[in-house]
Amino acid sequence: MVYASRHGTTKEYARKLLKLLDGNVDLCSLDERANSMPDLSDYNTIVIGGSIHYGKNSKLVLKFANDNIEILKTKRLGLFVTSHFDGEKAMEQLHNAYPRELLERALVVNYFDGELLFPKMNFIEKMVAKLVLKADEIKPLISKPKITDFANKLNELYEV
Repeated sequence: MVYASRHGTTKEYARKLLKLLDGNVDLCSLDERANSMPDLSDYNTIVIGGSIHYGKNSKLVLKFANDNIEILKTKRLGLFVTSHFDGEKAMEQLHNAYPRELLERALVVNYFDGELLFPKMNFIEKMVAKLVLKADEIKPLISKPKITDFANKLNELYEV
């Protein structure tokens, strides 16, 4: 599983997902290991996770996906993002977060509810969040059923 997390929410989802997936699963943070990733050819399944900020996926995740697109197209894929939005807005962000070839090829694609971690935000991020979102939208949201569903779908399709 490969992910990037700006404030920690995507990292938490990756850790939770790690515990729910069948088989041997390695967790690779692009924030820490972008230049020293394991050989992707050693894996049958690759899950990629990123966080949506200002409507876009992490640059590290996009670079990883684009740099490895040919090998990723040969793997069982799971793709997710964390987004503060839900419904159509989150789906739109999700479908703009990854190359189309990977989205069409992925076995599981979903968004997980994000949260705003104000203590980890810089001043500008806090200002933008408060301007864009209403006060009742600034509550933390962590959805355990969605991550369990994501893992279950990937596990159902798991090849032993």
